[in-house]
This record gives sequence, C-alpha cells and structure tokens, in this order.
Amino acid sequence: MVDYVIYGKIIIDDIRLRGGGQVHRVLGGGGPQAVFGARLWSDAVGFLTRSGTDLEANHVAALRELDADLSGWTQFPDIPTPHNRMQYDADEYLIGGGLITSREDWDRLLAEPVTVPLAYARPKAIHLITEFPDEPMVAGALEMREQGALFSLEPLARDAVGRDWTGMLHLLHQVDIVAPDWPTASTIASSDDPKQVMRHWSTLGSQAVAVRHGARGSYVWSRERDEAWHIPAVPVNVVDPTGAGNAYGGGLCVGWTETRDARRAGCQGAVSASILVGHVGLPQISTNLRREARSLLEDAVSAARRL
Repeated sequence: MVDYVIYGKIIIDDIRLRGGGQVHRVLGGGGPQAVFGARLWSDAVGFLTRSGTDLEANHVAALRELDADLSGWTQFPDIPTPHNRMQYDADEYLIGGGLITSREDWDRLLAEPVTVPLAYARPKAIHLITEFPDEPMVAGALEMREQGALFSLEPLARDAVGRDWTGMLHLLHQVDIVAPDWPTASTIASSDDPKQVMRHWSTLGSQAVAVRHGARGSYVWSRERDEAWHIPAVPVNVVDPTGAGNAYGGGLCVGWTETRDARRAGCQGAVSASILVGHVGLPQISTNLRREARSLLEDAVSAARRL
C-alpha cells in the first residue's frame, strides 16, 4: 500500500541554465520532482499522472529510478507529452519560456481522467500540484481526506488574482497543508514583508503554510503551535533550479504528516529541494542519498529561526 500519493504533471523541459548553458528534453513537470522530494523521506510513495507514450527511454528510466509506485501513471498513445521551454532570473524564478507543444494537445491530456489504483485508496496524505481548483482530482483528494488522509496542496497560479484565485482560496478551507511560492503568496497578501505574508496566509484556512522563496529559503507556520519560522535555503551549488519548489512540497508533505512540526517539515522540504537543484534532472534515489538527506536535515533545523 502507498502512504503518500503525489499528483502532478509530466512535462519535457528545455532549460536555459544559470551559467548560460542549455539542456534539452529533461524530465520535468513538477510531478516527478515532488515524488523525488517525498521519496527521500518515505519508502511508500505513489505517482498519479498522465503522459503520452512518447517518453524517451532515459525519461522512463529516470521515473523508475525514483523507486516509487508508478501504477498511477496512465499513458495515451494519441496525445503527445507536453514539451516546455524554461528560463530563470537570479532569484530562481521563471522569466521566460512556455509550451512548445500545442495548447490543444495540452488540454486534451488534462481532460483525460486519472485512474486511482486500489493501492492508493487510503494514503496518509495526498499532495496535489495544480493550477485548477475545480479539476476532478481535487474532488478525489477531498474524498481521501474524508477517509483520514491529509490534503497537501501546491497551488500553481496562472494569475495571482481574479477568477482562478477566487476558487483556489475557497479550496484552502478544505486543505491541511498549502505551499505557495513567494510571488503568489506576497501578491495575495498585498505585502512584501514575510511576517505580514505569513500572518495573512494563516487566516486562509489550512493547518500549515509554507511559502517558498527560492534562494532566500522559505517561511513556515502551523496553526497548532501558532509560530512562524524562516528556513534558510540549504547551501548547495545550484546547477538547475527546475522543480525545486515541487521537491520542497513533496518533502514538506511527508515531514508534516509524520511530525506535525512545521519547522522540521519545512527543513525536510528544503533538503529535498537542495539535493534536487544540485543536479540537472532527477537524482537517482539511493541509500547514500537518503543518508545524505538525513545528515543535512539536522543542520537545517539548527539554522531555522523564528520569524
């Protein structure tokens, strides 16, 4: 049985790296990176996702090297896997790019239902990465929550205001953990002050909040203890920031579910992100890598400071 279900997309990325180089056709989309982030801390992670049947052999190998349950991965022979172009600024936020494949194919893929395997039916937590507050998998996550699972959400904002965020903000009253990025969180809070941003997000309904701020680290808060922390980014030579926030969300989900300690859970997310960004693409899950994560965790906890 699976303890942690990750729902997210598979997208093939072309990336302009910080040093000026470029890499092409890297496995991305957020879903695999979140699985990686969770898998560092749990042996029982399952992946709910869709793709075409056109993934290359190295993409499939990278998915299998996550050593996660892939029975929730559905492939469609008549729909291509989305292909994206990405470029970052000095703060590791996207400043350019977009879909290379057609919007029509993207919409067709997202319209396909996701079949939830029996082994995924009663997890400890489900973590969703989505920009659509009304998509069918949100209803599925809420059903799992009714049966005892924690609902963890990484909300992706196509637009930080307007109709999309009205629906997303309403959803937060039914979510246990929410992990927005800094541009979204600060825009919604109408503030650039981390204390004010966290104070605002603490009123939106979830049990725990983690705001991801790229190279500046993250800020976490829990309703139970009503205390906020700044988690510095774990020192690392950043090779490729793609998927850092997704890996953070996966690690945070496992950490919060197991400990209900926002500081420690945020540090687990920060460690997951740091290990990911030290590589191009997904690192292979191994005993040594998980041992490294545990070692980095204690230093991260020590470096955290009250906000």
